[in-house]
Amino acid sequence: MILKKNIKLLIMCFFCALIIDQTAKLVIVQSMTSFQPPVNVIGTLIRFKLTYNPYGVFSISFGPPFLYYILTALGILVLTYVALTLKDKIGVVVFGFIIGGAIGNFLDRIRLHHVVDFIDMGIGGLRWFTYNPADAFITVGAVYLVIRELFIQKKTIESKPTEQKSITTP
Repeated sequence: MILKKNIKLLIMCFFCALIIDQTAKLVIVQSMTSFQPPVNVIGTLIRFKLTYNPYGVFSISFGPPFLYYILTALGILVLTYVALTLKDKIGVVVFGFIIGGAIGNFLDRIRLHHVVDFIDMGIGGLRWFTYNPADAFITVGAVYLVIRELFIQKKTIESKPTEQKSITTP
């Protein structure tokens, strides 16, 4: 059942993630070229390097380009439905950030036919995949949901006292 109280919170969170993502990408695209060397932000640990990703997560190809559009749209619809049926506000906020990130990358694909990535993180030659704020919202949100499901929800269930029915005889 869709809870109307979740709609406003979900919209606020996904717009927040979307605005942060799209604004950051716009600033980077206008101020950098994909051929310039990385710009150190925090030493060489975090640096900005403009790249364009026509593929999926971690630049892995999952098939023809139309699949990225279909899978993303379906994912956004499913996540939105799940978020609107949740009973806890933290879950709605997290889903809002994930959906905002997904919509940010989806808009890139529609407008540019690729996703703008620019955050390059690592130590020396050991670098993580270049990513963007949308990817960060999606990844951090997904990791939180997994941790919550595996540990936090489990603790809540274990800490509730179990009801014991007493058997009475007449």
